[in-house]
Amino acid sequence: MLKGYAFLILSSVFFLGVVIAGLFHLKQVGVYYFAILFASGFLFAGAFLKLLWDSLRALYRDYKKFNSLPVFLFEFFASLKLAIFLMIAIGILSMLGSTYIEQNRPFEFYVNKYGPAKAEWFWKLWLNDVFHSWYYILFVALLALNLILCSYKRLPSVWKHTFSKERFQKLDEHLEKHLKPIEVKINLDKEKIIRFLQSKGFKVYAEEEGNRTYLYGEKGKYSRLGVYVVHIALLVIMAGGLIDGLFGKRGTVIVPEGARENIMTSLSQDKLYKLPFQIKVDAFHIVSYEEEAKRKGKEFKGDPKVKDAIASFESEIEIIENGRVVAKGTVAVNSPFEYGAYRIFQATYGLTGSAGYVKLSVFDRRVLPEDPQRALLGTVELRAGQVAEFKDMLLSIDRSVLNLENPKDTQQLKPALVVKVLKDGKPYDVPVIYSPELTIFAFFQLKELSDFPYIFFLEDFRPQFFSGLQVSYSPGTPLIWGGSILLVLGLILAFYTIHRKVWARIEGNSLKISFWSHKLREEFRRSFIRDLEELGYVEKNFGER
Repeated sequence: MLKGYAFLILSSVFFLGVVIAGLFHLKQVGVYYFAILFASGFLFAGAFLKLLWDSLRALYRDYKKFNSLPVFLFEFFASLKLAIFLMIAIGILSMLGSTYIEQNRPFEFYVNKYGPAKAEWFWKLWLNDVFHSWYYILFVALLALNLILCSYKRLPSVWKHTFSKERFQKLDEHLEKHLKPIEVKINLDKEKIIRFLQSKGFKVYAEEEGNRTYLYGEKGKYSRLGVYVVHIALLVIMAGGLIDGLFGKRGTVIVPEGARENIMTSLSQDKLYKLPFQIKVDAFHIVSYEEEAKRKGKEFKGDPKVKDAIASFESEIEIIENGRVVAKGTVAVNSPFEYGAYRIFQATYGLTGSAGYVKLSVFDRRVLPEDPQRALLGTVELRAGQVAEFKDMLLSIDRSVLNLENPKDTQQLKPALVVKVLKDGKPYDVPVIYSPELTIFAFFQLKELSDFPYIFFLEDFRPQFFSGLQVSYSPGTPLIWGGSILLVLGLILAFYTIHRKVWARIEGNSLKISFWSHKLREEFRRSFIRDLEELGYVEKNFGER
């Protein structure tokens, strides 16, 4: 029958499972659900109170046993029970934060999805931001402390055994009583036996005494450090996680085409962060399925109706720091851009309601009525936020509207814009409308343009998009990657290398040999005996320490 700690763990998992089912899986809860919830809660509360009482009594006994508060605290924080509790708690919280409850959303999101009551509790208990909550960080810190103390408690003896000066151990009559060696009848010299052991990976030491030759071999002595390498790796990973939890940031940056921005809004929309650099969006592009296929060197063979549908979208960005461009690249859906500890993701996009790109035909207003072809002086391209030069003029888009007839309808483009022109040191506001007739009418209605020698007509127009970028700052990422690599190395050391020893004594044509293995002893015994048969006849009176 389950008792104490095991019963508490099982009852807590059962109770949390019932709570999670009611909160996130069941659309309606009735009498049966509340009965199960009450029963599971009762079991959990009873197990918790019982274990709390037993733990307090045990802690008091331990305190009396050690008769020292520092020693008592050391043993408590290095205990296996505390480690199990912390790992289960971190696992449950991580599951809630990564699977069930969307993180870092505005309060209104939780109200709309879960209702006011649940939303308020989520907010009060930090369940909307589990991984930055004080209790999650505390659990991780306590687990790190537990690993440190546990390692400190057990490492010295293993370290001494691994790195101390090698002590030659003779298989004499005294040691033979404990090791119960195998006897092999052979006609081989010492060197061949040494080569045999070396072929099995052992580092062999030899010592002669009269007509006896003693051999001692050892391999894989560093394998017992594997678990401590794993401990160090976990500590490094947790340190990276704590750094991210304390100093990491995540939010959105909205940047119109041609503009730059360095203010990031948190995902919960309640904080603003200033980035140490500016993000400039040079161009935004929507990729259709047909274009996506062409980029891969293929021909689009799907439904013609969807060839122009949106497959992806991307932004050409520049990172500007201290007034100069330090990095540039493309951010696309599922293809983030990395800059130091920052990762920039393409999250969303939309129209700003202004012009992004226009191509204007420039005419001489005096010649236009007589000869339109001779009046055409050329074309000029303007982009939002940029200044273009044409002949003796500097031009830029001052303001614009996407649909002059119905500004709220941006699906149908009937644009109008005002071009800011600087000519001979004098500024002009020149109107340009989607219709040439409306452009001429508006142009000649403005008296301040009476001395302006040119008139512009709209040849091409594209609206200005904004790029919604999600930026994450994770200063602990290098530590997490380093710890992960160290973790793999530690697991290889712990599971794929084994500490083993052999003792041997050669006397005449008799070889007595014994062996020891830290793990997989029976398998090692069988394989070693099978290999020994290559040397000679093996007598079956053997054992193993």
